[in-house]
Formats: sequence, structure tokens, C-alpha cells
Amino acid sequence: MIKYLITIVLTLALCSSCDGEDFSADPTLMPPATQTGANTFGCLIDGWVYTGQRYGPDHKASYYPACNEDEKATVNIYVRVDTNASISFNIIDPKEKNITIYSALEKTDNDQTIYTDAVFKDGNKQEEKLEDGIVNITRFDLSNRIISGTFEGGRMKEGRFDLTF
Repeated sequence: MIKYLITIVLTLALCSSCDGEDFSADPTLMPPATQTGANTFGCLIDGWVYTGQRYGPDHKASYYPACNEDEKATVNIYVRVDTNASISFNIIDPKEKNITIYSALEKTDNDQTIYTDAVFKDGNKQEEKLEDGIVNITRFDLSNRIISGTFEGGRMKEGRFDLTF
């Protein structure tokens, strides 16, 4: 009887300990490169895969249009990549286009889109600023509110996203 009771208690404890993490998504694989608003995100930082596909609905892109002609529109990307960690950055003046790789020390020309203010935030550690980089926006659809593309810079490599805003 006691064994049966212990088995029930352990089963209930294991089932109730789920925190919304989606175990069907493999955290060692990058998400597919889509352009449909699939709300996917992934990148390598120092060779480690960080993806938002397992950790709930915290994959956000927020669009802020330019308020006057002196300002540039901005898209803020925020994605939770672990139970206590997130990656965020700002895309300045988003446009659909092809770009070329540039050194972080060089000035960009009008044909390049950059991201800035990249931060890796771990719940157990301080915020870690990451280097600025470049974004290749493959879809920027204001009507359907979708932004998709690839990015890299400094320690962040092979990044891709397909988000709704």
C-alpha cells in the first residue's frame, strides 16, 4: 500500500514540475529558416546553440516607426532562450535587402542594416553586452506584421529569426 502511495505521489510531483518547456523541440538544432511568421529564433554564441523554440511564448519583435524625419524606425527583438536567459537587440532602420559583411569598426553605408544594443541576460548572472552586427532582412511585411532574416556579429554567428510583431 505504501509503495502504491509513494508511486502516485512521485508521479504527481513529476507531472506538476513541468514549467511550460516544449520538449518536442531539440535545443541542439537551429530552427528552420522560414519567412512565414513562424516565431522562431536561433543563433550560435561562442559555438553554443541558443534557440527560443522550447521556452514558451516569449519570442517578441516590436516595431517602432520613425516619429520624424531625423529618426529611424527600429525593431526590438527579445527572445527567451532558456528558462532564465534571454537575448535581445535592436534592428535600426529595417528594410528588406541584401547586405554585405562589414567589420564592426567600419562605418555602414545606406545598403546595410545593423543591429545594436545586443544583450545576453542570464537570470543567474549580470547582463552581458554583445557586439553590434549586421542583419540581412529577408522579409519585412508591415501588412502581415512579419520580420524574418539572418544576423551575425562578434560572438553571435549563424543567427536567424522569423517573428511576428
